[in-house]
Amino acid sequence: PAKQSELNPTYVKIGKRIRQARLSAKVTNSREFSLGLGWSAGRVNNFELGISTPGPDETEILAEAFKVNPAWITYAVEPMRSSDLYSTRYCNFIRVLEEAEASGDLIRLLEAVKLTVERLDKLKGNPHKKIPDAMARRCEKYLKKPRGWLDDKQQENRYCEPMPPDIRDLVSLYVRLPEKERARLRQMGEILLGESDE
Repeated sequence: PAKQSELNPTYVKIGKRIRQARLSAKVTNSREFSLGLGWSAGRVNNFELGISTPGPDETEILAEAFKVNPAWITYAVEPMRSSDLYSTRYCNFIRVLEEAEASGDLIRLLEAVKLTVERLDKLKGNPHKKIPDAMARRCEKYLKKPRGWLDDKQQENRYCEPMPPDIRDLVSLYVRLPEKERARLRQMGEILLGESDE
């Protein structure tokens, strides 16, 4: 086996991100995961250790399996999870909450996902808020749905208005900004709309 000092530093960094993505997706056994993809048993482990690095097709496969951004795996230039995933999850989650409210099941659902009424109000009023992975998984468990159900675009397409590409671009930009810069962007928008007090 290669010594740590002999490994390509870029491969090692990519490997660390692959491991982070795998663990974030609750895939605990890299060997079984590799075999499940039809790869050799140690392939993902070799990627994670920086012994080798995935090509573009393999990166796409890993990104899809772990629900992360392929550009994040390779270059760390994008958020780990794409804003597209978060907008899909947000839309589906809000729809579930609305259905629970209509059926009188909202309080039980909020308890199951560990969401307070105060946080719910903030969430409903801001489509740029991210629904954390843990909350999404608790919601799916409560609803007896398979893991990743809230992230399924087919659910979104059935229940939500599709977001135009230019709006998706703006949302993607917005979610990557630090909070201070988000406030400045909102102020600029208010000035452009003539709604600013200044």
